[in-house]
Order: sequence, then C-alpha cells, then structure tokens
Amino acid sequence: MDDPGPDDDADPARGQALRQSLADVNDGLIAAAGMVEGVAQTGATVGVILVSALAALLVGVATVAGIRYAEVSAERDARDALIEAERLRIATDPASEQAELVSIYEAKGLSSATARLVAEELSTHDALTAQLDAEYRLDPAGEDLSGWRAAARVGLAFTVGAAIPVLVGTLAPPPVRIALTFGTVVVALVVSATLNARSGRSSTGRAVARTVSIGVLAMLVSIALGSLLDLSEAEVELSSAS
Repeated sequence: MDDPGPDDDADPARGQALRQSLADVNDGLIAAAGMVEGVAQTGATVGVILVSALAALLVGVATVAGIRYAEVSAERDARDALIEAERLRIATDPASEQAELVSIYEAKGLSSATARLVAEELSTHDALTAQLDAEYRLDPAGEDLSGWRAAARVGLAFTVGAAIPVLVGTLAPPPVRIALTFGTVVVALVVSATLNARSGRSSTGRAVARTVSIGVLAMLVSIALGSLLDLSEAEVELSSAS
C-alpha cells in the first residue's frame, strides 16, 4: 500500500503551489524531451538538435507564461469585481446583507438567536470580510494575485524541466543520445510525480504511473515522427557578429 506521506500540518496553499510548479516542470521535461529525441531520430547534428530544443524551450516558456498571466489576471479581476459589488450592497442595504448573513449561519446549524448574534458581531467588526467569507469563502486581504509573478514562476519551472533533456540530449554521445535522454526524463518524471503525490498525500504509485505513462507516450510519438525524416545533411552554423 502506498504511503500518502506524513500526517503533518503543512500549509495547503504551499502544497498546491508546489504541485503546480511540479506540473510546470513536467511540461518542460516532456516538451523539450520530445523535441530533442524527435530531431535526434532524424540523424541531425548536435547543432540542429540544440537550436531546435532551444526554440522549443523559448516558445514553450512564452506560451505557458502568457497563459498563466492571462488566467491569474482574469481571476484577480473577477475577485476585485466581486468584492466591489459586495461592498456596494453593504453600503446601500446593510440590513438585508446582515439578514442574509444570519440565514447562512442558520443553514449551517446555528440557532436563530446565535446566528443573529454572530452575524451582528462579525458585521460590527468588518461587515465586508464577514460577508465575503460566509458567501464565497473569500478573504479580501488574502493571496495577492499578480499575473506577472505567476508568469515568472511558471516560466522558471518550465525552463528547469526543459533544461534537463536539452543538456543531456546535446552533451550525450550520438549512439546513446536518445536512450540516455529517454531514461533521464523518465527518472525525472518519477521523482516529480513522487514529490507531487507526497505533497498531496495521494497514492504515489498511481501518480508515478500516470505521469510517466504520459511522458513516455509523448516521447515515443516524437521519436516515431522523427524516424520519418532525414536531417542528417542539415547543419547549423553558429557564428558571432564581428
């Protein structure tokens, strides 16, 4: 039976951030490995492999970072709009909002008298925070949703993952280039999936099997496609401007 990890009081938000970063690392691993192995299978020189892999890395970083920036920015805008709408309702009709708060606590099992007392005390302290927490489980002073920071984090994680197959694929001797890259990526995926599972206290075996299967399938498809091409005569001349 798989050990889901230690029963500690780890911060759920930190665990979620770690799992997201590991997923981004996996994206970089698989994307770059597919490019390196696919191009290597065509018989291309190390220069062609390197340029192709770096191009894939840059495009991948730009894509995932841009998507994450848009997602986080949209989430922040939606949160801010929700907070502002609730602030306006409290300012224009505080009695109705407090009555709504009472009904929420009654639905959770409190008596009418207790629910009213809780709602009044919380509203007196901070009506907006009380309303947002009860209705949406939202803390207005919670996580600072920065699209730029989120984009930087995902870009860095993707780069870390992609760097592994790029380095192995360009430094390994041609006879073992594909096999060594393949094996290194599989090991990296096993480590990543294990950390992910332990962070989420889920089944390690299931997480490893799922993650490695996806990576292996993607690499095999890339190798198969590469076998259809012949780039053995292609060359890349890397020269510096004088």
